Amino acid sequence: MPTSKSTCPSCKQMAGVNIAYGYPSPEGHEKAARGEIVFGGCIVRDDAPERACTHCGHRWSIERGPTLQDPAEAKPSPS
Repeated sequence: MPTSKSTCPSCKQMAGVNIAYGYPSPEGHEKAARGEIVFGGCIVRDDAPERACTHCGHRWSIERGPTLQDPAEAKPSPS
C-alpha cells in the first residue's frame, strides 16, 4: 500500500514522508528504496522530527492541535 506524501514546508514539493526510527526491518528497507519512508536512526528523542522531504531533505514535526485530557487526570468540577 503506497504511503501518502505531504507538502514540505521548506521547498513546497509534495515529497514529505514519515521518518522511521529504530533498527530497520527488511520491509523498512523496501519502503525506503521506494521513497515511502526515510530512516531517522536508532535513537528517538521526544523532539525528533516525524516527517522528511525526499526532495530537499528538510525534516519537521507534525503540528497537532490540543489533545483531550485523560479523564483520570481531569479535575472535578466545583459543585
